[in-house]
Amino acid sequence: MKSIIRWSTNNHVAVNLLMIFIVVTGVLTLRSMRREVFPQFSLDFIYISVVYPGASPEEIEEGICIKIEEQIKGIEGITKIWSSASESFGSVTAELDVDSDSKVQQILDEIKTEVDRIDTFPGDSEKPVIIEIVLRDPVISVAIYGDVPERKLREVAENIRDDLTDAQGISQANLLGVRDYEISVEISEEDLRRYRLTFDGVADAVRTASLDLPGGVIKTPGGDILVRAKGQRYFGREFEDIPLITDQDGTIIRLGDVAEIIDGFEDVDRWGRFNGKRMAMVQVTRTAEEDIIEISRTVRDYVETHREMLPEGVELAIWGDLSIMVQDRIDLLSKNGVVGIISFMGAFFVLDWHGDTINMISLFAFIMTLGILVDDAIIFGENAYSHHTRGKSPSQAVIDGIGEVAWPVVMAVTTTIVAFTPLLFIAGIMGKFIAVLPTAVIIILIVSLIEALLILPAHLHGAFSRSSKRQAQVSKNGFQLRMVKKVDETMQHVINRHYARAIRFVIRNRYFSLCVAIAVLIVMAGLVAGGRVSFVLFPKTDSDWMIAEVSYPLGTPVQLTEDTIMRIEDAAISLNPEFASKVQNVLSLVGQIPPRDWKSGELGGHAGQIWVELLGGEGRPKVRAEAVLNAWRKAAGDIPGVDSLTFAILHGGPAGNPIEVQLIGKDFDLLKQAAGELKREIATYPGTHDIMDDFKPGKEEKKLRARPGAKSLGITLGDIAKQVRQAFYGEEAVRIQRGRDDIKVMVRYAEAERHSLAGMEDMRIRTRLGDEVPLEEVAEIDHGRAYSTVRRVDRKRVITVFSDLDEGIANATEIVSDLKANFLPELERKYPGVHFGMEGEEKRRVESMDSLWRGYILALMGMYLLLATQFRSYVQPLAIMIAIPFGLVGAVVGHMLMGLDITLMSLFGIVALSGIVVNDSLILIDFINRAIRDGTPLDEAVEASGKARFRPVILTSLTTIAGLMPLLLERSFQAQFLIPMAVSICFGLLVATGLTLLLVPALYLIIKDMSGFAARLVGKA
Repeated sequence: MKSIIRWSTNNHVAVNLLMIFIVVTGVLTLRSMRREVFPQFSLDFIYISVVYPGASPEEIEEGICIKIEEQIKGIEGITKIWSSASESFGSVTAELDVDSDSKVQQILDEIKTEVDRIDTFPGDSEKPVIIEIVLRDPVISVAIYGDVPERKLREVAENIRDDLTDAQGISQANLLGVRDYEISVEISEEDLRRYRLTFDGVADAVRTASLDLPGGVIKTPGGDILVRAKGQRYFGREFEDIPLITDQDGTIIRLGDVAEIIDGFEDVDRWGRFNGKRMAMVQVTRTAEEDIIEISRTVRDYVETHREMLPEGVELAIWGDLSIMVQDRIDLLSKNGVVGIISFMGAFFVLDWHGDTINMISLFAFIMTLGILVDDAIIFGENAYSHHTRGKSPSQAVIDGIGEVAWPVVMAVTTTIVAFTPLLFIAGIMGKFIAVLPTAVIIILIVSLIEALLILPAHLHGAFSRSSKRQAQVSKNGFQLRMVKKVDETMQHVINRHYARAIRFVIRNRYFSLCVAIAVLIVMAGLVAGGRVSFVLFPKTDSDWMIAEVSYPLGTPVQLTEDTIMRIEDAAISLNPEFASKVQNVLSLVGQIPPRDWKSGELGGHAGQIWVELLGGEGRPKVRAEAVLNAWRKAAGDIPGVDSLTFAILHGGPAGNPIEVQLIGKDFDLLKQAAGELKREIATYPGTHDIMDDFKPGKEEKKLRARPGAKSLGITLGDIAKQVRQAFYGEEAVRIQRGRDDIKVMVRYAEAERHSLAGMEDMRIRTRLGDEVPLEEVAEIDHGRAYSTVRRVDRKRVITVFSDLDEGIANATEIVSDLKANFLPELERKYPGVHFGMEGEEKRRVESMDSLWRGYILALMGMYLLLATQFRSYVQPLAIMIAIPFGLVGAVVGHMLMGLDITLMSLFGIVALSGIVVNDSLILIDFINRAIRDGTPLDEAVEASGKARFRPVILTSLTTIAGLMPLLLERSFQAQFLIPMAVSICFGLLVATGLTLLLVPALYLIIKDMSGFAARLVGKA
């Protein structure tokens, strides 16, 4: 090791060139390295979707979902099958248990093969779409809004979408908040009867008159000539002259004579609003090869340059720019990461070569390792300085000083790497989510160690050489030297007067000191076990986004839903006078609630969603989102008739709902009763709110059955069902490609008849002979109510109950544990055939934490192995290993003082803290062993080594805390996510400092006592 250090001190030019090479390589890597919000990864889910227009949920369940479930259930690697049947749409999700992306692709291919073998899907259903679900967040959206017609908004949105995808660096942009184009051919029952038409006849006429069909090639002596029929119609007006009836006298009845042809939008209740006006939205997403910040910059530049080119009444606004979060964390690292610049540049190069990106998680790893990087440099630098003050030359001081602690530092860094290794093997989605974090930390530590051994010695040699020259020029730099001397004298005074007294007390009272430490540890464990400090996987930090979701009973007129949404919008905007214009933008979706945070969405005119964007956290230091949310809820007031109305702050994270319980069984009636009891039980826990389940009664339903006499008229149930579907949903006559849009041409009843019960009462069923029979004469019509959505898990029906909670009052882990231990088993006994399963935050916590603790136990064993190898002793490593749990005391106290729960980020901070405790303790014990080998008595060796290590331990703690202090003081949304980690390290270091300087010596002496006692016992035997 000394040969490496000697080479560094004697080759300044080579070392400086190496440093410049690392920095330049890192800078060039940063310029090309992709930036994203979260790493893109496979969720190990295969998603199968089938559109069956106009079908009820039960028809979807029987005709689509069950058939797919039965077909794929035997495929190896599938651990759970989820399905959802809703109106016109069915989906099946296969959850996989695999260990590689290639295995996912193999199962995807098997699923495609098995689904393709199903030949009994309903005839009107569309082809199944089978995809692998990959976590891919949108980057930024552009809202196009104004008091203009829907078509104008869509046309502008389409132009913006096309312009953006033509720009460099953007390949994906989608339209949201607008309906798809559709050409509707609408015929009244009266006209059908007057002209003796049928829907089949009209659809066939449209189909045969609107097509392009190649006719082959005529090979003439003069050359080949293509022949084709060209009659494709693309716009509604072009369909008007299609002939339907031609009389013998030459009279032609054309489509436009009997039908209203509307070139408009599909007949669904769905649209968007932005700041109170109708909108269309262009949502830009990224591929794995595109950069989020570059995309955001391109979109923002486009919006700024095109604001003045819009049609009158149309405005543009930026919405949901997620690149801000990444840029904020980059800025946070830039402000705090100068000290580790060389190691960071090298680590960025290795990360890019490994295929990782700059994202929220990898940047978090860089921020977390700041303290550890400083630690190694201080250990080397302080020990070399100590040798230099003894009169050694700069070169010899560096070689001897660094050489003395080089192997212990290498071993300390190695044990820290081992401590982070379990994070590489966390199971489930959480493991994929944070996989880049331990990878980045390990790379940073390895690069920093190489930098400390190759580059730092040369720089220390240069610093000591310059210091020697400056000492001859005291008059020129007198103030600086006096300050350095004063600090050194103060530090020495603390060591000789205060620390020396404390360590002598510990040496004399080593067992008492250990008992005090154990007592404190027991108190801290009791505070955690007693719930005074709770564990939350992802805390509800402050946020810049609020959301409200409203849902009426199915079948509610969309106008009522829109009126309610406008009322909630107005309530949000009315908050600005109270909160000094903290509400920036309000976006609403009418007719849909998209899936969010593992909650399934809703479609239909009965539902809607309102988003509120607040001024960033830095712009409202004294106004928390929770206060604005409560004021919003109060301003909206009570709204009668709603099924559910929830207000929430958007926190993010892959955990899911705090409380989420699945009730699984075959009998929906039993499931509903059990869900009702479970909701009432959850409501008894203080702090729970927005308690709901995902079962909702469906729309009113009319079920048709063929009358006994229908057969004698030549009418079957199939005839009745088909003609009713044609009348009210429509018959797809043809599908055309108009530009980028795939447009259906639908033949159906006129709007007045489709939207009235009278349309069914007046309807006629046509026989094959051309007779017309009233519907009620050939069909029995029963009234009832359908299911809104049928959800299934592992081929059984399921109702999921979920609840939000106030984390200042309640803890999800404690509530779920109590439910599992007491209420839920009793519920299973009360309702035979009903079983429960945990989802949401509890499932993520169990699958991730179990694997984390198993891995951490193995890591502790690995650390012990390394320490035993370093010390050549079975017992000395115990002095360090036993000290690790005591280091948690400071982390727990810090969370209590700051009023924070322990989170997943806190645990990462505790892992980093464990590394720092091991580093300092390992080198302290190495010093003690050296002193004993030199003949120093045991107690004197412990005291002398403690004094020698006091300065670097204190400096390590102070610099690490100083490096993380800006993070503790940050008020941005992103900083709130990281603060628990900083609290663990900063407060933990305060305790770990005393731990290293006092408790570790006591443990060392106690272990020596025990070893001596055991040796004496063996000797006597």
